[in-house]
Amino acid sequence: MPDRPRDGFAWERAARAATLGLLVLLVVYTAWYLLRYSDFSNDDLDNLVLMRHTGFWQFVLMPTDVHYVPLHRLLSWLVYHVDPMAFGVAVAVMLAFHVGTLVYLAASLRLLGLGKSGGLLVCGYAASGLVIYGLAWWAHAEHRVPYVFFDMCAIYHYLAWLKGGRSRHLWMAALAFVLAFGFYEKAVMIPLHMLVAGYLAGEQRFRERLLHHARPPLLLVVGSGIYVLVYLLLHPGSAQASLAPALRADLEFVKVLFAGASGIGVETARDVPAHGWSWQLATMLAAGLAMLLWGVGRRRGGWKVLPALLLVLMLDNLPIVMSNRIALFGLMSPHQYRFGYEELHLAVLFIGIWWARTAFVPTSATGRKVAWSAGFLAVLAFAGLNASDIRTSRHATWSNLWLMAESHAYLAHLRQGLAVIRNPRPVFENAAVPGYLSIFRGTPDLRTLLPLFVPSVRFDSAAQARYRVLQNGQIVHVQ
Repeated sequence: MPDRPRDGFAWERAARAATLGLLVLLVVYTAWYLLRYSDFSNDDLDNLVLMRHTGFWQFVLMPTDVHYVPLHRLLSWLVYHVDPMAFGVAVAVMLAFHVGTLVYLAASLRLLGLGKSGGLLVCGYAASGLVIYGLAWWAHAEHRVPYVFFDMCAIYHYLAWLKGGRSRHLWMAALAFVLAFGFYEKAVMIPLHMLVAGYLAGEQRFRERLLHHARPPLLLVVGSGIYVLVYLLLHPGSAQASLAPALRADLEFVKVLFAGASGIGVETARDVPAHGWSWQLATMLAAGLAMLLWGVGRRRGGWKVLPALLLVLMLDNLPIVMSNRIALFGLMSPHQYRFGYEELHLAVLFIGIWWARTAFVPTSATGRKVAWSAGFLAVLAFAGLNASDIRTSRHATWSNLWLMAESHAYLAHLRQGLAVIRNPRPVFENAAVPGYLSIFRGTPDLRTLLPLFVPSVRFDSAAQARYRVLQNGQIVHVQ
């Protein structure tokens, strides 16, 4: 009998070590993928070209299309000036925010009372292909990755305060809310996330002092409202979609999110169809119905979590479904899986709340070990499925991951060629860059691109000795 506690502690340590080890491997895989198959491309290059031709403050305070995001601009400036055109620096920045999100997600799930199962949920988040979709494109990630981190930060500190934490948690949540605006306007939704997650995490406790508990996020809602009003005054044409197309696009975003998050949808290669029934849609609806019925059967109010998640996701999509993006591109936008990344952490958090309220915990130690082992194997299988999905999407021509992989190959050749040129002012022939590197031709040719790498580069197609860049990015010397 005395050996049992020691055996139990040893099992707990082994389970924690296995979970942490898997999480580290998943983060390393993400870093490897980004360094191996992604690079600066399209909007990334356009922003850097703009930066070189404007002053610091002009660049930082200049809107990005309809986005007014000075910290996004500042991040571009910092990454470039640390080591010009070194994508590894950008990857390091993205991973710092990504790891921070994992830490806050794990801490939030612990506050919900999830032990080892919470760790498996965090691993499931890190294994999702939506993380790769979200991080692979730097200009996109600059908005979303910091926003997701600050959103998770605000939610955690609010949950900690609700559980009796000090008022400093509210100040941390408010600071995260403010900083998120510097990267992405969707920060207006953070108070909603806090309020709904806080309520569902402990309904009875929340209702006992309803006004006291709801006041902090409601005060932030006022800030969000002021921001929205000012934004609409400055950008009166930003909301263009009518109600019916917006609602249809909203549902499409949610459908694609769950298809991508579950691993049964692959951008471009095995996408869930926009119209009609499909096996992916039927599978998702069946899984949702099963979770709903299980929540009803457990009689702990867990069924409420799923409709609440759906409502939060649809409200979250309002900024984009009401924008000119939907008016111009229709249902093409929801089928870009990169948008699912910014909602994935909410889906995992709400599933954690659902699990905390509905899970059946085995009473025996053996039963708990079997349940955890089954969950761990399921996460391993999920990680393998998503790695396969990412590979499939990367080989699908004109998918976002294909664009990034092609850009990486071109720029890798370009860097290798430039590294062996000793002339500080090399002469090149001008030529157009490949279409995948600048779809909208914001960086149309080498006259625009090469100065990002070598500011003193010269162009003279008639020079006796000059360099030529081939269509794959390789550099050859022309005599």
